[in-house]
Order: sequence, then structure tokens, then C-alpha cells
Amino acid sequence: MKAFWLMTLSALVLLAAPVSTFASVEKPTVAAEIVIDDVSGQAQYYSYTFPNTPTYYTRYSTFRLTNNADCTVRVHNVMLWGGAFMFNSNCYGKLRPGESCYAQVGFRPMYQGYHSGQLKFELSSGTVYLNLYGWGVYY
Repeated sequence: MKAFWLMTLSALVLLAAPVSTFASVEKPTVAAEIVIDDVSGQAQYYSYTFPNTPTYYTRYSTFRLTNNADCTVRVHNVMLWGGAFMFNSNCYGKLRPGESCYAQVGFRPMYQGYHSGQLKFELSSGTVYLNLYGWGVYY
């Protein structure tokens, strides 16, 4: 009977332990750079892959959009698609030469496996696409 209670107590301790006890999670990446240097109307493509992320955990990365062109660029719209991604942005209005704005993207996989999405900046100088990738894992 004593062995049964010790096994039960051990199982309860394991179930009560936080996930971080068993798996290390990398710190989020901060401030990846997206540069506007072409105002010819050509689309610009970037991609970013989030590190393996435990299911139901949110990992954030911040992207800086910088206007390196010699003229003001207007940000018309910022959109995101992809069920495992969310975003917040201060990119709106005008970006004068040398100015920057930020978009923070969260990746929260609800199931194990491959996820993809896209953050899209509609600008007066053309469209900037940031393709997003990530892998949800069980820890």
C-alpha cells in the first residue's frame, strides 16, 4: 500500500510541474529588419521561421520596417493571415526617409506540425510580404 501512495504522489508531482521544468524554450527573436529601398512599385518578399514552439505557447518576434528610400512612403494597410499567428503594429500613416515602424507577430500553434502565414504591408511604394513559418511541437 505504501508503494501505491508513493507512486500516486510521484505522478501528482509530475503532473503539477510546469512545462518549463522538462523542456527549455528559446527566448523570442527581437527586431528582424525589413527595409524599404525600392519605390518602383515592385513587391518585396521576406521570410521568417519561428523556432520550434510548444503547442499552446506563444512566441513573439518583432519586425522593424524602415524606410531607406529618399522619399516618404505611406502605409495603407497591414494584414496577417495564418491561423497560428497574431500581430500588433504601429505601422500606419507616413514613413519619412529614415523612419521606422514595428510589427510584433506572435506564433501560437494549437497542434503539432507545420504552420505558415503571411504578414503583408501595403505601401504607396509597393507591397512587402513577410512569409511566416513555424513548427508546433509537444513538450
